[in-house]
Amino acid sequence: MRRTLALALTMFCMAPAAANEPLEKQFFDYFTQRCEVALEAEWRAADLDPDNPEARQVLGKYCACTSQAVVSFLSAEEIIAFANNPEQEPAAEKMRPHFVQCQERARSKAGSQ
Repeated sequence: MRRTLALALTMFCMAPAAANEPLEKQFFDYFTQRCEVALEAEWRAADLDPDNPEARQVLGKYCACTSQAVVSFLSAEEIIAFANNPEQEPAAEKMRPHFVQCQERARSKAGSQ
């Protein structure tokens, strides 16, 4: 199973990680980076500043939370499918409530600090 996942990581063109870095950490880092890039682009398109410290804090918390949810609640096969197409079911539906919770947490924590 781990060998299959390692091959999948290579297929996704992920940056090479340390040989002793757990696969879950590699996926977490991959999804966090993709999330941050996507949100930054979305915010810039909406004429929002993702470099604003408060926005950066929300972005970081949201992306870390969603990445943790992906590696916690999806099987290896679902992670691979989700990485290829985040809209693909059943992973998309399975992750939707977690992503909503992450959004609420990121916003509430940023606002309370």
